[in-house]
Order: sequence, then structure tokens, then C-alpha cells
Amino acid sequence: MTARPNILLLAGAREATDAAAWLQAVPCTPRVLWAEGARVVPLGMPRCATVPPDTDAVLDATHAFDTRTRQISWPDRCAYARIGRDTWVAGRDDDWTHCDTLEAAIAALPRKARVFAATGRDSLPLLARHDGPVFLRQLTHHMEPTGVDNCSFVFGTAPFTESGEVKLMQDLDVDVVLARNIGGAGAFPKLAAARTLGLPVVLLNPPPTPAGPRLSNADDVAKWVATL
Repeated sequence: MTARPNILLLAGAREATDAAAWLQAVPCTPRVLWAEGARVVPLGMPRCATVPPDTDAVLDATHAFDTRTRQISWPDRCAYARIGRDTWVAGRDDDWTHCDTLEAAIAALPRKARVFAATGRDSLPLLARHDGPVFLRQLTHHMEPTGVDNCSFVFGTAPFTESGEVKLMQDLDVDVVLARNIGGAGAFPKLAAARTLGLPVVLLNPPPTPAGPRLSNADDVAKWVATL
């Protein structure tokens, strides 16, 4: 590769802003491709609609469960690295069940349970299989119906707090929490609330990513770029 490799940043998670700054501090030619539906913010680099053919490497800063963007935006010939968070690990007072698929996670829910779900709108068709009410969190307010008889939207805006999540779950008379294990502090209050209330949690494990290092800071990115 050249002394200034062409690096495509896949953006979609909150880490994308930091990742862009780290790339712009090292010798490379960075460009960004935003995940569909992501909140686009200025990153100070050219924006692409597709993967440029001269891409040497991909730095993935998408949502942990955004397999679609990774599948369409990672050429096999390119080096790959991911900016990612550590997944959550259960504490002594947690009652967590881990599942590899959403189908398995929904099957693991207690029968007739009232479910607080944080699994994204795409999960609605499978949530319809549950035999109890489901309250699906949405981070952006909208007027669209769920289209599923047993599901209702619950709107909320980050940052969330443990006390706020406790009150919400009490108001909804929740029996179990269903969530994706995305890691990070920002989304953890719902799990802290479940712990406080003694509620079980069903966690969906993140899907696998392409082989490559996981980077977490500017020094990691600089060392990775130096290998290209």
C-alpha cells in the first residue's frame, strides 16, 4: 500500500466522531460512508455514497448490530479494524440469559411476560411471536404504528438514568428486559434498573465481525494505520 493509505470510515455509532478525529491525525486519506438511517454529523472528511474502488482499509465505527452496512461496505480485499465497546458482563446480582439469535432470545422470554425491549424496530415481526405485551423503546419520537397487536412503542431520549428506568419499568409493570448487548455506559441504565428491581434480562449477543483488530483510542488507530 501507499504511504498514505485510503481508509474508509464506516460511521453510524457514537464512536464515529472520535474515530474520524483519530484518522485525521495520522498519515492517511480518510473518507466516510454513513450507515443508512444514521444521524449524520460533519466529520471533516469527504463523504461517500459507495465504497471507493481504491479503498485500502476499512475502519468500522457502526452500531454493533449493523450487519447490513458491514456486508455491503467491506471489500474482502481490504484490511479491516473495528472501533468497538466491550460487551456488558453480568454482575453477582444479575439474572441474565445470553442468546445468539433474536429468535432464541424471544423464545427464552417467560410465557405471558410483560417485556421491555430495546432491540430496534426491525425486531417487531419476531416480537409478535411473544404471547405477552411488549414495550419497544424508540429513541426518536414518531407517529408510526407498530403494526403488531402485542407491541407498543415507548419513546425516550438519552441520556438515561437508572432511577428513570426504574420508574418506567414500574409504571409499565415490566416482568423481563430484552436487549442487545451493545456495551457502553450510555445504554446500561436499563440493565442497572433490572438489577435494582430483581428482573431477569435476556441479552442478544452481538453478531460476529470480519477478522481484524479492535481499536479503542488514537494510539491504537495510529499503530494500525502504520501497518497498512
